[in-house]
Amino acid sequence: MESNENPLGVYLLAILTVTALSVVIICFESNTMNKLIFADAQEIIYNVTTNYSNIPSAESVHTTETMKLPPNTDTFVMLIANEAHESWKEEQHKLITDKNAYFIPTNLIIYEGTKLVFLDADAPWDTPHPHDIELVNINNEENSEASSFSTGILNYTDNSELFTLPVGNYSITDKDYEIKEGTITVLDNNQGNNNNNNNNSIGNNKLIVGGFYTPTNQVENTKDNDGNTHPGSLAYYKQVVNENGIKILSEYNFTYSKCDYCPQGYWPDNKSGNHTLIMYSSEQPLEQTLKILKTFVKDNVYI
Repeated sequence: MESNENPLGVYLLAILTVTALSVVIICFESNTMNKLIFADAQEIIYNVTTNYSNIPSAESVHTTETMKLPPNTDTFVMLIANEAHESWKEEQHKLITDKNAYFIPTNLIIYEGTKLVFLDADAPWDTPHPHDIELVNINNEENSEASSFSTGILNYTDNSELFTLPVGNYSITDKDYEIKEGTITVLDNNQGNNNNNNNNSIGNNKLIVGGFYTPTNQVENTKDNDGNTHPGSLAYYKQVVNENGIKILSEYNFTYSKCDYCPQGYWPDNKSGNHTLIMYSSEQPLEQTLKILKTFVKDNVYI
C-alpha cells in the first residue's frame, strides 16, 4: 500500500510550527520584560516624589513674616517687592502690604549650603528704582559693619548672582532706601539632621522655592504708564505657572488699603487693595526658573 504523505511537505510543516512557537515565546518574554521595566520606572518616579509638607504656607509667611526652609532645599529666590523704594517710616500707605513689604519673607531661616538669589520686582514707572541690597553678619564683633554680601545695583527684573552664606545671623538693608530691615539666619546643618521634623523633608535636593505677590482679582486697568498691558492676577498665574513647570505650593489672600487720601483707599500704583501671596517651587534648572519668574514679574500689573 502506497503512502499519500509527502515527506518534504511534512518537513516544511514541522519547521513552520517550530518557528511560530518561537515567535510566540519571544513576544511573551518581550512583553513581560517591558512590563517589568515600566514597573521599575514607576517605582523610581514614586521614590523621588517631592514632599512639600515642611515648607511654610503662604498664610504662615504673611502672618509671621518668617519662613524657615527644610535643610536640603537647594535654592531660595528672595523677591524685592514692588514699592520697595517707599519709606517705611513715612510712606507705609504706598506699600503693597505692611507684612513682608520689602522682601518675601522679611525674615528667612535656612540651613548652611542653601543657595540664595535676589530678584528685583520693583516696577520702574514712571521713575526707575534700582536696589543695592547689603547683608551684614551681625554676630561678627570684629567687623560688625562689614558687608558679607552685596547684590550690586539691581534694576527691574534683574537678579543677583547666586551665593551662599556661612552660619550666622545677617541683617538685610538697602543702600539707597529707608526700608524695614530684614534678616537671614543660617543654621548649622547638624541642627537640621538632628531635628526629626526636618528629616526627609524634601525628596529632591534641586528644589527651588520662592514667593511673589499678585492682585487677587483681575484689575480694571491692566496698562502701565507706557500703555503696555500686564495680565497678571491670581487666576492668570494659576494657569501659567503649571504651563511653565512651576508649582504653586500655597496662596494667601489679604487686603491692604492704608491710603487716607486715595479715592479707593489704596495706592494707585498697586492697582488694587486686594492681593495674594503665592509660595511656589520649581525643580527645573535655576537659569530656566529665573527666566520664567522674570516673565511673571513683567506680566504683573503693579506699576
